[in-house]
Amino acid sequence: MYKYAWLISAIVGWIVFFLLVDRFRLKHTVWCGFIICAVQLLVDAGAMQLNLYRVHSFFHIFGSSVFFTFGLVFTMGILFAQYLPKSPLLQGINIMVITALFSIEELLFMKTGALEYINWNPQFSIFIDILVLTSYTWLVSSLGLNRKLEH
Repeated sequence: MYKYAWLISAIVGWIVFFLLVDRFRLKHTVWCGFIICAVQLLVDAGAMQLNLYRVHSFFHIFGSSVFFTFGLVFTMGILFAQYLPKSPLLQGINIMVITALFSIEELLFMKTGALEYINWNPQFSIFIDILVLTSYTWLVSSLGLNRKLEH
């Protein structure tokens, strides 16, 4: 079943992306997608090098599934930036909601066999997700990558 798990998640990610993206802001926020892909590849490559978990996929980039990196991570990175709230409280809630969604997705990947924990557990993933999303929120806000543009 893992053969299609990453592909299905990429298709869902792109469908959600096309439904929600603000195409007028895309030329600025597309960089957010590339930034978060680089962070995801760095984190996953390091974790797999340390034998913490293993990804089972047909197409890899630095050990990660190409469909995950350029499906969910890329598209959700752009949408995350475009819809980032201004209020720190709402940003915190946003981080918790996205972390919960990624945790559910990770659980589904484990159930299908697409992801295998070796020396890892869900609590570590939640901690890393919160850390990465908090840093990403700060970066997007600091660089003004989420600013609204006049159409």
